[in-house]
Amino acid sequence: MAPRAEARKRLLEATIRTLAVEGYGGTTARSIAKTGGFAPGVIYYHFEDLEALLVAALRHTSQARMARYEDVLGSCTDATELLSRLREMYAEDLRDQGHIDAVQELFTASATSPRLREELLSHVESWSGFAAAAVQRLVDGTTLERLVPSRELGMIAVAMFLGVQTLTHLDGDRSRIESLFGTAEPAAVLWDTFAGRRSSTPGD
Repeated sequence: MAPRAEARKRLLEATIRTLAVEGYGGTTARSIAKTGGFAPGVIYYHFEDLEALLVAALRHTSQARMARYEDVLGSCTDATELLSRLREMYAEDLRDQGHIDAVQELFTASATSPRLREELLSHVESWSGFAAAAVQRLVDGTTLERLVPSRELGMIAVAMFLGVQTLTHLDGDRSRIESLFGTAEPAAVLWDTFAGRRSSTPGD
């Protein structure tokens, strides 16, 4: 990677980590620079202002996580396997350097930032499309293929996830998502039975 591109990537990743740890209110040029180990002035060499950096950081982390999710989930055609892989990916999100918490902070910031709001709408649209494609793979070849509103279900799934994450961000209780996974497991098994599909589980 070229030095300029590498420096820009360091800036974006330092911004995400700072948002996750310090919150939007504590994310300044100085705090980002401290996180990344560079001078504050470097930010303004690459970006016109802090808001432009936040928009770019959101796009960077969203694209990186989307690519990872597509790699892991893109081949799933049965519900049980999809749910298992989603659970693993969520655990990975929690172990990373703050993607989920940073995005939540940017949702808060978007109330006063049209540029961030526009980028977040694009972020949600991308994830809704991804979820819709996953739903479509589950129903392909079944009697419900033409009846299931994949696009709408994709949007509902993303809206539900964002809602639960907002509550989690407020009180720190991460058990809600795990509870949702547990609740969904029997439904996934029933769907695979109905669709005539078999989960790819160890030992099969």
